[in-house]
Amino acid sequence: MYYIGVDGGGTKTSFSLMDREENIIETIERGACHHNQVGLRGMGRIIQEGIESLIKSNSISKNAINCVCLGLAGYGKVEKINREIDKALKEISSGINYVVYSDVHIARAGALNKEDGIVIISGTGSIAYAINNGENRRAGGWGHSIGDEGSAYWIGKKTIEYFSKEADGRFEKGPLYYLMKEELKIDNDYDLIVYVNNEIRNSRREIAKLSKICTEAAKQGDQNAIKIFKEAAFELAALVNTLIKDFHGEQVNVSYIGGVFKAGDLILGPLTDYLDKRAKLRAPKFSPDVGACLIAKFGKEDESCTVLD
Repeated sequence: MYYIGVDGGGTKTSFSLMDREENIIETIERGACHHNQVGLRGMGRIIQEGIESLIKSNSISKNAINCVCLGLAGYGKVEKINREIDKALKEISSGINYVVYSDVHIARAGALNKEDGIVIISGTGSIAYAINNGENRRAGGWGHSIGDEGSAYWIGKKTIEYFSKEADGRFEKGPLYYLMKEELKIDNDYDLIVYVNNEIRNSRREIAKLSKICTEAAKQGDQNAIKIFKEAAFELAALVNTLIKDFHGEQVNVSYIGGVFKAGDLILGPLTDYLDKRAKLRAPKFSPDVGACLIAKFGKEDESCTVLD
């Protein structure tokens, strides 16, 4: 028997194939499958193609797939959207059993190896998710138009803001200012207005990419960039500290997932300082797609999932 785990987000979709001994046979990536970006049909097509690719490349039959666990961005928040996603998935199920969760649910399962605790996700968006004695709760995850504090998008927006302040003299110019001009090929400072509004059209994904410039600037000692990461860490810690109140005991496992954490100590250092003293911060055990594989093998963890036959 085999199990497939799918981590479907707004940047990419990862597919992993696991055998009954919990060995990961293969992992592949496809493009974003968030229904808001590619539509429900596009989401279904990407998922179907990824699953079929794993099956074909490993010369196994569909009957050998015991279960597929899908962790999808945007699933689980709004019942109407859940029904629409379920319908789209049923159309491409082809007899394979699907277990559907939110992307944060599988991220927690992977990062904490299915143990109780809290996972912080900070990629394009941000959210914290807790499992405590079978009960789940979340904080954040309101989307970029409302919140997503501490996310790559939020850091990208702050990077734009701080560039403008360095450009007109409110802040002292540093690596952030010069890296922005170099990376975006800006001659006139005010060309940034054209870049954001006309070239990338305020794209959430493109603005999130600017967080990489902030990371490099911070590594070069830019105090404004360092401040942005400290502010991001404060916001992410606030999510955890809200959820940790529900836990009893001296220590609570806390892990993290997402591109923002590629900044390393720039984000993890201040995050550790801001976290509740009971938080035991540790690196993720597995990636979200592997977490989905584990859920597929060991069965559903609560009654919020939907199984499609």
